[in-house]
Amino acid sequence: MVSNILELSNITKQYKAFKLDKVSFSIGEGSICGFVGINGAGKSTTVKIIEGLVGKDEGVVTAFGETRLTPEIKELIGFVPDSCYFYEKRKIRDLKKSISGMYKNWDEAAYKKYIEFFNLDENKKIGELSKGMKMQLSLTFALSHKAKLLIMDEPTSGLDPYIRNQVMSILKEYVSDGTNSVLFSTHIMSDLEKTADKVVFIHRGKVVFEENFDKLPELFSTRYGIQWTTLDECVVACIEKIQKGETADEERV
Repeated sequence: MVSNILELSNITKQYKAFKLDKVSFSIGEGSICGFVGINGAGKSTTVKIIEGLVGKDEGVVTAFGETRLTPEIKELIGFVPDSCYFYEKRKIRDLKKSISGMYKNWDEAAYKKYIEFFNLDENKKIGELSKGMKMQLSLTFALSHKAKLLIMDEPTSGLDPYIRNQVMSILKEYVSDGTNSVLFSTHIMSDLEKTADKVVFIHRGKVVFEENFDKLPELFSTRYGIQWTTLDECVVACIEKIQKGETADEERV
């Protein structure tokens, strides 16, 4: 049986105008899990709770069997944010020296592999990079310390199709060993069509469904009366039904 490397159980976070409400799902080994929903659905809040950047009101996050985000667990997680937070006046080469020193399992060969793959100039300053290059650099760092779980928060938003396809190819290679996994948060659902093994759909702070990708046509048909076309079109149709009150987004099967 495939074990879960990440489990969320009843994660709740109350803000003034928004509530993350009892979010639960899991990710097994060797899996790419698409975490989808429109902007403001609760994806980034959930990701930040997993990363320990935002506190939760209730619930439990279990990563690699541990409920505490210890330094050892942090070593196993690579984070690719939606924006690049590196100091823009630093060169890639100098930034790498600082970041590599933070990880016991830094893999210099992997770093060089992805720097070459993305054709990144180490002498360039962060501020000289395009948005796509910044995302590629974040992904390079995440893949260079032997992380077993990549958490990616809207990494391809605003990027051109060529770069997005590059990222999808790398993710498929990354999970091919059967032990590495990816949580890919996005509202660009076409990115997941050829890569995701599983999809978690969140809306208004609640998980609407958690399902293996190959079971989605049946789920949309039997539960929502929606015939399968693409993930994007089916999710939009599902949201429209929820908005009209034709289905209950509070319930999961």
